[in-house]
Amino acid sequence: MGQLTNLSYLDINSNQLSELPPEIGQLTNLSYLYLQSNQLRELPPEIRQLTKLNILDLRGNSLPIPPEILEKIYEPATILNYYFAEKKKPLNEVKMLLVGQGSVGKTSLMKRLLDNHYNPQENQTEEINIRDWKLEINDQTIKVNVWDFGGQEIMDATHQFFLTERSLYLLVLDARLGEEENRLEYWLKIINSHSNSSPVIVIGNKIDQHTLDIDRKGLKDKYPKIITFLETSCQNNQGIDQVKKTIIKVINDNLNHVYDLLPLTWFNVKAKLETLKKQGLDYTEYSEYTKICRLETITEDKEQKLLIYLLHHLGVILNFQDDPRLNSNNVLNPEWVTNAVYKIINNRDLIIEDKGVLSLNKLTDILNRQRYPCQKHLFIIDMMEKFELCFEMDSDKKYLIPDIIPKEEPETGEWDNSLCFQYHYPVYINSIISRFIVRSKDYIAKNTYWRTGVVLQNKEGNKALIKADREDKTIFIKVKGNENTKRSFLSIIRSEFEVIHKSLPGLEPEIKEYIALPQDETKPISYRYLLQLEQAGKETFLPEGYDQDVNVSNLLNGFESESRRQKRQSELYKDIHINIHQNQHNTMSNNNINQSHSGSGDNIGHDKTSLNINPSSFSDTQPTKDNTKALNFNTTWVIIGSIVALIGIIIGIITTFGIPSIKFEKLEPSQPSTSTNN
Repeated sequence: MGQLTNLSYLDINSNQLSELPPEIGQLTNLSYLYLQSNQLRELPPEIRQLTKLNILDLRGNSLPIPPEILEKIYEPATILNYYFAEKKKPLNEVKMLLVGQGSVGKTSLMKRLLDNHYNPQENQTEEINIRDWKLEINDQTIKVNVWDFGGQEIMDATHQFFLTERSLYLLVLDARLGEEENRLEYWLKIINSHSNSSPVIVIGNKIDQHTLDIDRKGLKDKYPKIITFLETSCQNNQGIDQVKKTIIKVINDNLNHVYDLLPLTWFNVKAKLETLKKQGLDYTEYSEYTKICRLETITEDKEQKLLIYLLHHLGVILNFQDDPRLNSNNVLNPEWVTNAVYKIINNRDLIIEDKGVLSLNKLTDILNRQRYPCQKHLFIIDMMEKFELCFEMDSDKKYLIPDIIPKEEPETGEWDNSLCFQYHYPVYINSIISRFIVRSKDYIAKNTYWRTGVVLQNKEGNKALIKADREDKTIFIKVKGNENTKRSFLSIIRSEFEVIHKSLPGLEPEIKEYIALPQDETKPISYRYLLQLEQAGKETFLPEGYDQDVNVSNLLNGFESESRRQKRQSELYKDIHINIHQNQHNTMSNNNINQSHSGSGDNIGHDKTSLNINPSSFSDTQPTKDNTKALNFNTTWVIIGSIVALIGIIIGIITTFGIPSIKFEKLEPSQPSTSTNN
């Protein structure tokens, strides 16, 4: 092992490793250590000797570390400091959300579960209700944070406030209605788009009036996160006990992070913040939070930020460290901000009289003055702007809220000889078009917007019509005007949609792009298919429903330049590679050792070396560093045992070949990405 002390890069993803030997600490020059998707349950203390680590990826193991902390792969010290903290106790806390259409009985179900109470005159929920529920699971008391919120269509834009990982979802249906009326698949896709790893229990309510009639097997095959289907009648108290038993089982079997161990000092800070909330305090300054941390000996800025990051994802508080408008405040009570937003977007006068244009001074009429003092109004607006619910108009202190502007489409003119581009969605989400309107505010042409569309204009003389069709689950884009800048304007528009799509990771792969020929917009052609034809060297093809061949490159060039297409394809391939590299490897590639010799030096152990012990070979796609020596060791068999055995194999290979100066292709570590959306 002494011969490998200058090792700088080690990739042992997906090798079923069950332990790391203490000798790992001797690799003191290691900068990148990938151990994702193994079977590690503990770490040796010697790993803390790797003080030069830039990346430590431990995701996908059985380590008692919360996923929010494991995600900090670019902060190895943060991960290791958390793991080796001396005094810890289990979190024993989970978030449960009741989702579904309005009036299906979510609030009644919550009250039956928590209070065994039923009110036949229960009003439809117009705000979010958050309650604590204590359950005994495995001789431990588990705190369940139960979130019940309105299911009206207008609430779509607020989903991003609370649909998160670390959650159990109860999707409540009205058994009297069909799948379409319950928008069953809409809700399943919404859950998946925000939280693709959380378990879902589908509950058909009101079975005293009608049995639940849905395709259970088909839905479970399509949405594997569905645990089971249950039936209830809140009115007759039927099926409630079975729901409780199922919730307990799912929390125990599917939400292992409930038992994550947290440092005792973190618990103390969390407890003090919750005490402030119980005392009626809805928010506090970040400086007050850091003061509490210091009292609990949490003095380092990184640890303070990590703790508040975790509390944010648990739903205990809201804090947005990455936004200078918001990071100075902690919202102790998430209901405080979400209910303010609900009151704003449900205000009748704002919708009917003001047509979705909010004046800042009108908030004194909409919001309770005692709970929402004037000095916090701008914070509420900043929160809405962050989540792309509104934008400030040219006029001073007036904000447009696209979700509540008039539905009537204004006259937009003729759109002949336009570039026609389309996005086809598996499910229609209102917030996609409303967020786009917010993001494209600088291009809006003479206030030409309505609830499902907008007209944009650039300085070069191009205009664009963007409109959504709920029934077709499609967004249509048309760009006309200056022929020289049509494509670039379309590219700007597409870039904004791509940002929105990336914020819905569970939905993004199902979104399809199409282009339409001007002579017949009703027969769109798959953009991906055209790209595949071009890559296959096909010059022409006959689209379905057409009587004349179309030139592939000419058609594509009309929408996007060849260089731009190549760049987009390269970015797509890079995303796919990073996804393969950073997520669990499910297959093994052929056993091979790729080598290329350069020169005849004898400086192994002096120059930096990289080891990639990985079932999947990426050597054909990665850039080569002339000054880097890398060993790319690919294997079809599962490596069993410890790193000691692995290193022995590698040393044996080096000894056998007897060539100390070797140049191989090296995997470049991926850099953290920045997103304009959270």
